[in-house]
Amino acid sequence: MSNPQNVRTVADSPEAAPGATTTFVRADPRPSAEGYADLHPQLRAQLRELQLRTGTATPDVGLLLRLVNEHYQRIETERRGIAESMRLMADEARALEHTAREQGSEHLQVILDHIKDVVLSVEEDGTLRTFNPTGERVFGYTEAEVVGQRIELLIPEITIAESETVPEALQRLAASTGDTALDLAGRELWARRKDGESFPAEIAVSKAPLARREMFVLCLRNVTERRESEQAMRESAARYRLLVDHAPEAIVVLDVDTGRFMDANDKAQKLFGLDRAKLLEVGPVTLSPPYQPDGGASEQRARAYIQQALEGETPAFEWTHLDGPGREIICEVRLARLPSGKRRLVRGSIADISERKRAERMASAEHRVFEQVTRNAPLPEVLESITRLVESAAPGTAASVAMLSEDGHAFACTVAPQLPEALRTALERSSIGIRCGSCAAAVYLGRQVLVADLGKDPFWLEHRELALGAGLRAAWSTPIQAAGGKLLGSLGVYRCEPGLPTAGESQIMARAAQLARIALERRLAEEALRGSEAKFRGLFESIAEGVYQSRRDGRMTSVNPAFVDMLGYRTAEELYALPSVEALYWDPADRAEFVRRVESEGEIRAAEFLMRRRDGQQLVILENARLMRDGAGRILGYEGSITNITERKRAEQAIFAEKERAQVTLQSIGDAVISTDAEGRIEYINPVAERLTAWSLAEARGQPIGTVLRLVNELTREPVESSLTGALGRGGVGGPTDHSVLITRTGNEVAIQESAAPICDRAGRVMGAVMVFHDVTKERRLKRALAWQAGHDALTGLINRREFDNRLHAALLSAQRGEGSYALLYIDLDQFKVVNDTCGHQAGDRLLRDVTGLLQSRVRASDTIARLGGDEFGVLLEGCTLEQACRIAEAARQAIRDFRFNWGSSTISVGASIGIVQICAETENVAHVMSAADIACYAAKDAGRNRIHVYEADGVSDRHREMKWVARVTRAADDNRLELFFQPIVSLGSPGSRGFHELTVRLRDEGGELVPPSELIPAAERYNVMSVLDRWVVGQAMTRLVERQRRGHPLPLLAVKLSGTSVSEQSFVDFVLHGLGDPAIAAALCFEITETTAVNSVSNARYLMGELRRRGCKFALGDFGTGVSSFVYLKTLPVDFLKIDRQFISHIADDPVNRSMVEAIGKVGRALGIATIAESVETETVLAELKRIGVDFAQGIFLAHPLPIAQLPK
Repeated sequence: MSNPQNVRTVADSPEAAPGATTTFVRADPRPSAEGYADLHPQLRAQLRELQLRTGTATPDVGLLLRLVNEHYQRIETERRGIAESMRLMADEARALEHTAREQGSEHLQVILDHIKDVVLSVEEDGTLRTFNPTGERVFGYTEAEVVGQRIELLIPEITIAESETVPEALQRLAASTGDTALDLAGRELWARRKDGESFPAEIAVSKAPLARREMFVLCLRNVTERRESEQAMRESAARYRLLVDHAPEAIVVLDVDTGRFMDANDKAQKLFGLDRAKLLEVGPVTLSPPYQPDGGASEQRARAYIQQALEGETPAFEWTHLDGPGREIICEVRLARLPSGKRRLVRGSIADISERKRAERMASAEHRVFEQVTRNAPLPEVLESITRLVESAAPGTAASVAMLSEDGHAFACTVAPQLPEALRTALERSSIGIRCGSCAAAVYLGRQVLVADLGKDPFWLEHRELALGAGLRAAWSTPIQAAGGKLLGSLGVYRCEPGLPTAGESQIMARAAQLARIALERRLAEEALRGSEAKFRGLFESIAEGVYQSRRDGRMTSVNPAFVDMLGYRTAEELYALPSVEALYWDPADRAEFVRRVESEGEIRAAEFLMRRRDGQQLVILENARLMRDGAGRILGYEGSITNITERKRAEQAIFAEKERAQVTLQSIGDAVISTDAEGRIEYINPVAERLTAWSLAEARGQPIGTVLRLVNELTREPVESSLTGALGRGGVGGPTDHSVLITRTGNEVAIQESAAPICDRAGRVMGAVMVFHDVTKERRLKRALAWQAGHDALTGLINRREFDNRLHAALLSAQRGEGSYALLYIDLDQFKVVNDTCGHQAGDRLLRDVTGLLQSRVRASDTIARLGGDEFGVLLEGCTLEQACRIAEAARQAIRDFRFNWGSSTISVGASIGIVQICAETENVAHVMSAADIACYAAKDAGRNRIHVYEADGVSDRHREMKWVARVTRAADDNRLELFFQPIVSLGSPGSRGFHELTVRLRDEGGELVPPSELIPAAERYNVMSVLDRWVVGQAMTRLVERQRRGHPLPLLAVKLSGTSVSEQSFVDFVLHGLGDPAIAAALCFEITETTAVNSVSNARYLMGELRRRGCKFALGDFGTGVSSFVYLKTLPVDFLKIDRQFISHIADDPVNRSMVEAIGKVGRALGIATIAESVETETVLAELKRIGVDFAQGIFLAHPLPIAQLPK
């Protein structure tokens, strides 16, 4: 059998089964030991058995087959027996398993039905097999809907990476770490209910054999409520922390066992002058003096209070603390125990009551001073008490009070108990001057003088050595002024350390100065009273009016010399001898009337009577008199004065006729007229004045001018003094005043313009004044409207650029003085022109108003918003740091970005680019601020628009360099330093056709070097000077075409690129049209407009193209293909050429996308009859590909470099 030649297979016989074969085996003549060594041992044994039976080495095949068959039968019999045994064992095992499963499943099902967690069993491939009732409640599915579905139905995000499969995710979640706590810990994932709602879930996965298969058991729990509880706890903790941090008092938490603070709010850090880290290293004992003011030991007393708090009490007490530098602070402390498990924590609320205690001491000291003043204590004693008050309220100071002499040139006395006598005497004897100490300087200057270091200050030049010898280093002085402003003296406070007074010490000085003023004024008042009595006696003797006193029966008891002389008597005794004063009256009935009125009214004022002189002449007098009473109120007599008005009465009669004529005139004029006496009391108002003031003449007469004519400033609403008051005071004519508003008697307001002039007697003395005014309400309303329009934008109602510059200038001055911090936001709306071009200017106007409302809602009331022009806004932020400005700017930007502008059926969103500039003391001027804001805004636009950018001086050198191009370009045009270059545009389909060239401009700087376009053009475009270059290029092109035409040379087609600025300028269009008088010249010009310019200024682009094409010009649309609406605008824009953008051309040979774009543009161009131009052709491969596609023209350095215009082919 080992020889393959002994085996042969033949075709089946017709009787054989289909597919059967017959194999013939030829006996191998070799011995069996050699031929069958490689057979199975069992088969070799059977062959040996066959050889023994047959006695021959050549086996009998038939007998061999029988032996093999017998062996197979034995094996089959054994196999069947084994199979039957296994079947019986399996049946028994299944029965036992079924019984166990029925018993176990009942218990397991009860557990699964009542467990609070969702329990799932999942096969290794992620198929769900079981789903407990809790899962039905949590997910909203029935078990039938879930079993057989994928686990992703319930847990969509079970995998954590795209490459991870569900089996891998299950293995990962079920993987054991060897740490039981970690293995049993749940992992949080997001699960999804039947209604699509997701919820956070905690999941635990374990792997277990089930039904002879490896299965995964998932336990899932909805943790939404737990998360909400945790969030509520965090918010509650944050609120508690916020309350603690913003509490009005200092809050500390003391660990009683360690004796240290374990927490403290900002107020505590500020109170003790320590940062948080240092404060938590100490405790209350460290921050207390060894002994309290009453002598008690601080440590023992503190322990007692803390023990009370631990026992549940809430002790409140006063305590003296020490701050970081060691200064004492009088505090009010409240303690309370904090629940914290085994830790003993006490919460302390500490309030600084130093000021309150100082105020109490001040009040007590003031009370003592007032007692001394009331009992008329000697002035030095009172002033010494005032110095003691200062020294007790401000420990470490010495005080002095100096009273000024009558002539004001020196101090009359100086009280200073704590100053050395030599220094006190020197200060008292020194003259009032600027170098004689703080007190003398304060009086000399009439203001407070604070000397922080008298060793250096020139105020102490005369007495510096004495003061330093006394150990003094600081001296502060406040002038003592009477209520009327008169200087009475000076209060001085001295300290041994250099420095300025604190706010509390300044208050103490002010209060002490008030007390000194009261004491000095009272003393001066007493002296004035004594002097007044002497003066009254002198006045009585010298006064021009007659003064008298008489008994009730009419006998005269006292008269002055003027009374005697006025009635023609020689001595007063002659009048005393008269039986009654009644004999002096022309008509005795007048005397009776006098008595009646005085006794009924208590006095009589300006009563006019006729009296008789001793020689019988008649006198007209004005009498003023009052009753004299005794202590019991009984009438003793009368006292009064008489004035001879005889001459005045005659004068009155003389001018009566003239007055009547003037009265008629005043009644008929259109202006309001008010006249007053010298005291400002109204004597007359005409009907117009009655109408405007709502006062009748009778009611107004005798009233002070301020009562009838109440004027306020219409801007400040502060009371305004009328020009009449000024005329009475200075005796000159008061000119017309602006901003005056009359408050009428009825409360109405009337804008008036008024002027006044004094009425003087022959000696030039002011007798009164007359004021003329008229209603200017309409005129002022018109003026305000004009003024408002001059400072505001009519569209938005915001202030305009001019007014904004004024306010920015004021803010800059304030910042330079260090009075506040400011920031400027420069806001430029993105894509505003799209709204104007697509929806019209009415839509643009409404958008600006809407944006104004958005900005007003995002800034503070103290901030200023202005419309600077077009779609640009400025916001001046007052009292604002750079960080706050960034937050406000970001809020404004986001609000504009989120705003949706609805116009008709269109909804448009816009953005805003915002530049931020901080205004500080180093800011130079308004122009610099606006320039910086403009640069920052442009930087925001360059970075992609709809963002904010903070101006940084170190990073804007490139922008400043670009801005300088504005002047450089203008100078270069004026100096003829602009040069024209051309670059051929080659026809790919018709070589040798008409010349076609693109014109470009170069600038030669002052050094003779050519400036590359990459530096010139961006700056010119950014700062709107491209129109200058465009005008120059167009002008040069037309000039050279005219020159070639004159010489008979053929005219090439010259292409000129136009900027967006030029397209939008009507003046540029007029300039070009003015130069295109010859159609041949117009036909030789091709104007190129970029696709971006055309889209942003659709209406302007259409107008320009229409006007110039009617005259024969051609147009090319540049950078074509870069916009999303490139092909849409081809329907409406009349162009002759499409310049395919360089980004598609440079990689056309190796980029199929770029090649497809170029092919598409070419097809569209051919369909519309528009030629195509490929720019930036730099390799032969690109040129070959363009020819294959069918592009009409090509341009680039591979074909020709730009050349000076002088080399233009003839």
